[in-house]
Amino acid sequence: MKETMFTYINEEYKTNKSILSNRKKNLKEFINLAKDKNYDEWVVLATGSSINAIECAKYYVENILEINIEMKMPSVFSNYGKGINENALYLGVTQGGSSYSTIEALKTASKTNADIISLTANLNSSVCDISKVVVDIGCGEEKVGYVTKGFSATVLTFMLMGLELAYESDKINEQTYMDELRKIEQAIEHTDNVIEKTLNWYEENKEELISAKQIACIGYGPGYGVTREADTKITETVRIPMNGHELEEYMHGPYLSLSNKHHIIFIETEGKLEDRQQALRLYLNEYTDHIYKITYKNYKEDRRDLALDISVDELISPLLFVIPIQILSYFLAEDKGNKLSQKIFEDFDDKLKSKI
Repeated sequence: MKETMFTYINEEYKTNKSILSNRKKNLKEFINLAKDKNYDEWVVLATGSSINAIECAKYYVENILEINIEMKMPSVFSNYGKGINENALYLGVTQGGSSYSTIEALKTASKTNADIISLTANLNSSVCDISKVVVDIGCGEEKVGYVTKGFSATVLTFMLMGLELAYESDKINEQTYMDELRKIEQAIEHTDNVIEKTLNWYEENKEELISAKQIACIGYGPGYGVTREADTKITETVRIPMNGHELEEYMHGPYLSLSNKHHIIFIETEGKLEDRQQALRLYLNEYTDHIYKITYKNYKEDRRDLALDISVDELISPLLFVIPIQILSYFLAEDKGNKLSQKIFEDFDDKLKSKI
């Protein structure tokens, strides 16, 4: 049977369990490079789903490792950057290892004494040739162009990089380390249950979702990375106007385009801005009939809510909250008649050289 997005979504549990189990071996070279360094910051160079994955994971790493993570678009970094901090760690993230702009950005950084590493699933790719250390994100090859398990693998791998380095450099003690591992493992154990709940939710709301002409996704904190991936994935697959917004950013302008044609998906993680988002949701509900919520809670406030019934640290929660977005992207695209197995714009990479 030919692989689909859903094939790889169903592999996320097994893949993430493997990444967690093999973390010591997989991150050994990275730890050896970084544990005695006192970097000013980490600078991440990535685009698309790769940068969205880092947006999901960065808050966990910043918190556990007590370091600032700066995310930069590679082409901007290469062409408009104002210098390189040689006491920063530069990380290129590209699942397939062939992103032209990411590779060029790493080449720019490599002209200095800065430490450069790459995160990729393709250990024979061009990005590996310009990196001091290569971190395998551990998902293998995805033969479908719209990545899913590779996204989750990138999120988890980046989180584990922060956790392992914090432990090995004595920023956290063994008890904290073990507690964090348990929280991550418990989150992974919810994977298949989240898939099942999402499938039921989609079937219950399918006809209304198929009618959507425009979708927006709104979230806060680590959930913002999920909204960015919703923007990327739904745009790629469903191919209708789609926007992912940070909560406050949506309140400062985008809300003015609201009409009853808009379908709004809220990402509700258990965090500081939960009440603030609830107030916005109640307000928007007066202007559109199409409000959906993906929540950690065990109950629905509306028939359109997806109640995941999970207890998960907000900083780890993107591992689970992205799954409904992935499932929605695949099934909604197929049900709208977009045959994702059929390639479109086949000459794009050849003519635009976006990938090497």
